[in-house]
Amino acid sequence: MRKALVIAILILIPGCLDTTPEELKGIEILSPTEVIEGDQAEFKAHGIKPNGGKYLWDFGDELGGSGEIVNHVYIDEGQYTITLTVIDGQGSIGVAKSQINILHRNEVPVASLASTYGGQGQTIKVNSIAFFDGGSSSDPDGDVLSFEWNFGDGTTGEGIRPNHFYESVGNFTVTLVVSDNGNLSSTAQTWLMVIIRTYSISFSEQTVTVPALAGYTAEGDTTPLTHNYPYNLTSASYRIQWSEDEDADSEDSLLGTLRPDDFSLSVATNYLLNLTENSTSGEMLLDFGVLGFIPENLVLSFESVEEVNTYLFQSGYTSAKGQGIWDTTITCNNAPSIGFLIDLDDGNDWVLFVEYTYYSGTIIEL
Repeated sequence: MRKALVIAILILIPGCLDTTPEELKGIEILSPTEVIEGDQAEFKAHGIKPNGGKYLWDFGDELGGSGEIVNHVYIDEGQYTITLTVIDGQGSIGVAKSQINILHRNEVPVASLASTYGGQGQTIKVNSIAFFDGGSSSDPDGDVLSFEWNFGDGTTGEGIRPNHFYESVGNFTVTLVVSDNGNLSSTAQTWLMVIIRTYSISFSEQTVTVPALAGYTAEGDTTPLTHNYPYNLTSASYRIQWSEDEDADSEDSLLGTLRPDDFSLSVATNYLLNLTENSTSGEMLLDFGVLGFIPENLVLSFESVEEVNTYLFQSGYTSAKGQGIWDTTITCNNAPSIGFLIDLDDGNDWVLFVEYTYYSGTIIEL
């Protein structure tokens, strides 16, 4: 390609042109109005085309060419003025100009997951959140990018830094697609391993002492009570105490014998185990020995604590034996009195002591 300066050189060559050349009218240029930088643009001489004419082009970027039809590639974006000079055989000259916009070439953005744990993948436990970061992606043109994610488990998301909750175990391929406003895009991928959770379950026994309950039961009457017990009950004991605190009860002066009050204590459980005792000794004990056994510690793998609890319940590690309401009755069978005409003893005070044990499981994720 030659610079437009060639025109001046031709003018100076003896015999080529007159010193006062005539002007050619009707010279035109056919050219595109816009071309992307780096693409080829075609220019055509149009209008008057003299016989033996020479066609000289200045593309406006310090480069030129010759011929009726020329092609040119602009390297840089911008607006350029194209000048066509036509010289006929008699040395007449015609000039035409046109403008062309050279547009910036949109470059493909670069998707990157380097900000997501170095792009090396990650391992998480099931039913937890994974974090992703597409912030290391870039665009050579500085365009604003959009971010679309495929998390590999049938779900998608948007945004530069999304989080995702994985509900199932597996190895998933995570795909990021970044797009610019020219609809160019690129893709980056990483992996994510979702593993099962492992739990340690240890069992221990607790003892609960119910606050002592004081009451009074009249002769021939019954006082009802209830106690509500938890799951995994292992034992329960009831102890009632009463004392002779009336002078008329303490001794039969005629017979010389003690005449203590007579009480009964009865406990009905919510399963087939009931105990009843009566005594005049001033104290009674009902002992529900070993109702259950503490399980051995174990290690389980499940997706959640809820699944662990379900397994423990369905596999018998949670015992319903004794759980719920137990009914207690305290009966004053007889409160004898020394009086022959007047009964001086109408009943007696008592104090009830209750203690029980149960086991519980502690779940710790390993």
